[in-house]
Amino acid sequence: MNASVTVVPLDEPEQLRTAIDLYRSVFELERTDPAVSPRLLASLRLNGGSVMGAYDSDRLVGFAYGFIGKDPKSGEIYHYSQTAAVDASYQGRGIGRALKYGQREFILSTGITKMRWSYDPVRASNAHFNLDVLGARGRWFVPNLYGLDDMGRDAGHRSDRLIVEWDLAGEPVPPATSSLTNVPAWGELVRDHVDLLLGVPRHWSKVATDHEYAERLRTVVSAALTEALADGYVATSCVVADDDTAYYRLRPAGAL
Repeated sequence: MNASVTVVPLDEPEQLRTAIDLYRSVFELERTDPAVSPRLLASLRLNGGSVMGAYDSDRLVGFAYGFIGKDPKSGEIYHYSQTAAVDASYQGRGIGRALKYGQREFILSTGITKMRWSYDPVRASNAHFNLDVLGARGRWFVPNLYGLDDMGRDAGHRSDRLIVEWDLAGEPVPPATSSLTNVPAWGELVRDHVDLLLGVPRHWSKVATDHEYAERLRTVVSAALTEALADGYVATSCVVADDDTAYYRLRPAGAL
């Protein structure tokens, strides 16, 4: 973790505006993007939400916000982290981990012990960070959660999302692994002892340039995740196999 970074709640209006500018820059959004506003962030801070900033000296380099959620089926209360963004020039330097752990400490101080958030499952680096670095678990899949993206780096693509849950009360438990003899192809779901493995591109940005092919691959990956999670599997890991491919490890919930 980057020891030089300080993670604190954001309260001042100028801090909130700077956070929104960072968010738009990271996700390549126009200034007219309606997803977040200073008024929304201020309201979240006053009503149990988290609005966190990671600072390198006086420069804001990371931003995350979230709100209290309630599972409609179980009634369980959790914190839902809507966005986490790290300045492009600071990525790969432990800022994201520091930011999430700062958010974790804030949420634990409110008495809540679970956090959920969503991410695009075809982005292997995000999957690895969420599952392997933080120790969250992918438990639910929602196809096209926000509809077609109309701006930003994924304009024109479906917004399929894997929803993860992070147990904040204990230390992350690394996923158990076994030797891998056959790397699954992109979108291929194969068995490895009690686990299932699912191949995905290591670098989605290269695939996304061919929109038609990217959409077909999204459909295959979505179908595989839907099938596996419906059968009681949980996504526990996503690691690099070679220069082109990464793969998910999905484990039966009863074996966690």
